[in-house]
Amino acid sequence: MSKAKPRGPTPSLIGGTNGKPKRVKVGRRCECSRCHDTLLKGQGCVDIPKLGTGFATSRRVCEECFEGILDKTQSDLDALRPG
Repeated sequence: MSKAKPRGPTPSLIGGTNGKPKRVKVGRRCECSRCHDTLLKGQGCVDIPKLGTGFATSRRVCEECFEGILDKTQSDLDALRPG
């Protein structure tokens, strides 16, 4: 199965709605919230918690999508630096 292209703009971790991401192993099969690729049991992924909700919700993303999120966050941080 080929991987789908993530839709929408790449999110940044610099916003106040996201918590601290954690690397976790998948306990049961799920899918990446960005590209909807299947994450199999035992595979590594990144869990990004959503803050400000009444319940503890999180989004799981694959390693490839998380690299894109990190790149976007770094470019946002670079834009904030003076000079």
